This record gives sequence, structure tokens and C-alpha cells, in this order.
Amino acid sequence: MSTFKTTLYALAMATVSTSALAATQGTVTFNGELIAETCEIAADSLDRQVQLPTISIQTLNAAGTSAGSKGFELNVEKCPEGITNVAAHFEAIGNDSDPGTGNLRNQYAGTGTAATNVQVRLYNSDQKPLKVGETGAAFPVTGGKATMRYYGGYYAIGATTAGLVYAQADYTLAYP
Repeated sequence: MSTFKTTLYALAMATVSTSALAATQGTVTFNGELIAETCEIAADSLDRQVQLPTISIQTLNAAGTSAGSKGFELNVEKCPEGITNVAAHFEAIGNDSDPGTGNLRNQYAGTGTAATNVQVRLYNSDQKPLKVGETGAAFPVTGGKATMRYYGGYYAIGATTAGLVYAQADYTLAYP
């Protein structure tokens, strides 16, 4: 190989190596804010129980199907004057969420049979999916109070089998 070709080959390899290194490195910056004052979760919303409807497995017979959504409200009170909007930020308890779908896994472990291939999906007030780890839609604070409305429903990850469903998520108040 001539010296000119060798030099061109070396330059080309250096360029490829440099661009390959640049594409494998990046930065993640987290910004946030903590505030001293907060709304309080109303007593009726500290442990909200949502009874999803009983539905047939034929309704949830394939991955990606959903049904049986049910609305629920989370109430807050004693909000300080400076807080104008409040939202719920939903988080998984332990290993209870599926990172692939963003849904809550069926954790039923009592007597009886647990349904399989079913998860519980959260939805915003407009019934668009809300993944665990995300903050839901914000609601206005009026007179120091607010009512946040969200939904939960069944979501199939395959053909479901009959049985019981149990899922839980924690929520924290957020002020978007």
C-alpha cells in the first residue's frame, strides 16, 4: 500500500473511531425543586380502593387489549395560597410495575387463582395512558382544595386467564 493510501486509511479509521466514541457517551442532567409548603391528602384519599368491574376473559383475549376502566378521585385540602395546581405522581411499590408497558403487574397472592397475562393500566383524566413513574394531569386548586381524577383499567399482555387481580401504586403530590 502506498504511503498516501496508508495515510488516508489511518485518517478514515481515526474519524470512525472518534465518531463511534462520541456516539456512545452522553449526559443526563436532573433539575427539580422542593418546596416547604404542601397540600394535604384528604383522609378519604389516603388509601383509595378502586373496584374494577368483573369482565370476561374474551374481552382481553390478546396482547394490547384493554377494558374495564374505572374512574377514581384523589382529594387534597389545606393547600397554601401559592399552590395553584396539583397532580399525582404515581410510583410502583417495590417491583410491582412492568418497565416494558409502564403498567402495574398483577400481584394477587391470596387464596384463589390469580388471573394471568393481565396488568392494571393507569389513565389521565382524558383517559390517555399514564405510565407508572409519570406525573398525571394537573388540577386547579380552589379555596385550598382540589380533586384529581384519574382512571385504572385492565390491560392484557397476552390471552388472559380467569382469576383475581390485585395491583397497587403509591402516589406523591406534585405541583406542576
